[in-house]
Amino acid sequence: MGYRTSGTASHRAAAAVMRQNEGGTGKYHTAADKRCLRANLSILTATAAVWVGLDQLTKQWALSALSDGPNHVIGPLSFRLVFNSGSAFGINALSGLWLGLLAIAVVGLLFFYSRNLPSRAMTVLLGLVIGGALGNLADRIFRAGDGFMSGKVVDFIDLSRWPVFNLADSGIVVGAIGAAFIGSRMFAKEESSEPEGAEDDDVESSQL
Repeated sequence: MGYRTSGTASHRAAAAVMRQNEGGTGKYHTAADKRCLRANLSILTATAAVWVGLDQLTKQWALSALSDGPNHVIGPLSFRLVFNSGSAFGINALSGLWLGLLAIAVVGLLFFYSRNLPSRAMTVLLGLVIGGALGNLADRIFRAGDGFMSGKVVDFIDLSRWPVFNLADSGIVVGAIGAAFIGSRMFAKEESSEPEGAEDDDVESSQL
């Protein structure tokens, strides 16, 4: 009986800490928490910056090297210059302005929630998403268009049976799928590690 009560007390203490953190009174209070926050933001920013740089460099290469026509590489892979006014993979669901505003909102939210990311792998993957969103956003802002954020995105990777895309699109897709996979595995692990009968322990300990 004492063991069950002790276990329940530890669960209650952990829950109290979680409630305190959720309330904002203890979040990032310790030096270790602040170092973890800075590390997450540094990794996220560095990953996003590197991916934006690679995306823009490859787009500049495509503009100069593919202006005379497509180049076949191997198998279904070819490089073909395409200017896309829609979203990723040529999907024309929203105008350039709304797509740009949506990208800004997504980037802001990801930076905000990066403070609580549970793993460095998740941080890198979300950095790819941010880098991809910013890469395409830069095209809409800085490439010639008829209005604000109306510039066309440069696409050049052609897999024959797949819409032409670029590195920014790849970062968004790979980062989002990878982050969702890691998140689902962590959630399943937490669910499986939750002690059985915890609620019964709480009721029993309250009666002692």
